[in-house]
This record gives sequence, C-alpha cells and structure tokens, in this order.
Amino acid sequence: MVSKLRILVVDPIHIKLRNYIEENFTVTVKHPITQQELIQCINKYDILILRSGAQVDSELLSHGKNLRAIIRAGTGTDNIDLQALYNAKILFYNTPNTNSRAVAELSIGLMHCLFRHIKRASNEIETNIWNKKSLMGFELTNKKLGLIGFGSIGQEIANIAKGYNMLVSCTVAHYSTKRAADMNTKNITLFNHLEELMAFNDILVVCCPYTNSTKNLINKDNLCYLNPTSILINVARGGVVSEQDLYHSLINKNIYGAASDVFEHERKISPLFTLNNFIGTPHIGAMTNESQEKIADLIIQFLKREFSD
Repeated sequence: MVSKLRILVVDPIHIKLRNYIEENFTVTVKHPITQQELIQCINKYDILILRSGAQVDSELLSHGKNLRAIIRAGTGTDNIDLQALYNAKILFYNTPNTNSRAVAELSIGLMHCLFRHIKRASNEIETNIWNKKSLMGFELTNKKLGLIGFGSIGQEIANIAKGYNMLVSCTVAHYSTKRAADMNTKNITLFNHLEELMAFNDILVVCCPYTNSTKNLINKDNLCYLNPTSILINVARGGVVSEQDLYHSLINKNIYGAASDVFEHERKISPLFTLNNFIGTPHIGAMTNESQEKIADLIIQFLKREFSD
C-alpha cells in the first residue's frame, strides 16, 4: 500500500531511489524549479528531496507547514539552514562522504585537462587545426600537490596522488604540531599558513567546506603566491575562490590554468568561460553512477527507518 506521505523531488536522483519512492509514496518531480516556485508549492508536501539547487531557509520553511523531513541527496549543507530546521522540528538527512571518490577522481581529471590543454586541443581539432607544438604540457608525475582542506575528499585525492608519486601537503582549519607530526608519518606535510602552501606547490586543490571563514578564501591577496606554472582547481563550493580575482590572474598569465566544478552563481555565464586556460564543469563532482547509487541506498534506509508503516 502506497503511503499517503507526499514527496517533492527538485533535483536529479538515482533511478534506484526514484523507483523506491514511487512504489511507496506519492511523488511529484519538479526539475528544474525556481526558488519562488518552490516556495509557492512547498505547503503541499511532507518530504522534500533536493541536492544543491534550492535553498532551504526560514522563508521556505514558513510556507512548508506540512514538512516532516528535508533530504539532501549529497554531502554539503551550505544551502540548508540547519538552525531553522531545528527550530521548526523538521528532520534533516544528508549523505556525507558518499561522493568523496567521485570528486577526487574528477579533480585528477581536471589536472590532466589543464596540464595537457585537452579543452583547447579538442576545440581546435574540430576545425582541423593540428597545432601540436603549441600544446606542449606537463605530466602529473612527481608534481607537488597542495590541498586546502583534508576531509574525506582531500584524503581521497591524496591517495590517488600517491600513484603519481606526487609530494602531498595541505592546510586545515585547525593546525597543531601533533596533527602535523601525525600527517608526516603518512608522508603528508601540514602547513600552518595558506600562503606557504600556495607558494610551495605546483597544483592547488580547494576542497574545504564553505563557511563564513572560507568565503573568498582564495583572492588577489594570496593568488600572487602561486607561480606561472601552477594550476588551481576548486571542487569545494562556489564562493571559496574569488572568481573575479581568479579571472585577472588567468588573463595576466600569473598562473598556468584553473578549473572549477562549482560557482558562486550557478546557471549564469561567467567571464571565466571565455578563457582557454580555464575549464568549468556544471557541478558534476558527485555525478557518477556509483556515488549516486550509494546515496540512493542511504536515503532508502532513512525512509524505511523513519516513515515505514
């Protein structure tokens, strides 16, 4: 018997999860949906399943009088007002660490794309331009890799980097000599200062959470510490890297290249997209079948545990 609970889905989900909720709940899919459209219809639903597209804030919750649960089919909570959820006594569930490997592998892929000019090479060959000499690049092997943040994604990137014989270092929110010593036993150097990390490495990957303290963490004041053969990759959240400052670094050739899977304003054209030494992807870090199936399994378990008849 199908539950009378009504689920609204506003982002793509794995077919396994889609099949389960359609068999057990009354389901509506609205994708894409604007924030205003979501506010106008949310009162009709008991459960909201989303990823990063919509904002769950006090305004939305004030209209969602029937909401019993918010389910974030992913890791981050930067689009979720957790305090507002707590105040409204609405359940919240997300799936941390399920996409770490997928994001790490994308990061490595973007490194290859930047150092080997794959974007430009593909664009040129489509118009029968075979300019091999201008596409001289770099190998990843033996490069120095710096990670801003060393959570599950940073750790996965470090594990993959070992296969390239990279020298790995990182910064974290809270430095301590004990933690530095512990990391040293794993052949990872922990820097106390971000600028030191940036000056030391060939590759910089931003993989820290987005918070008030990390907003515009990478900006014109520290981008200057990178060298002209360095690359920067952001797989954290839009807003951690100042896109305006990054644009100026790239056009002035102060750094070799940059890539980002996340943007401060998604679904909007950025000046960065015009640059040959920049690669952008539309927030696809977690978009692997394996990652999405893990997320589906966890959400199904949650729904069975909390809402089974």
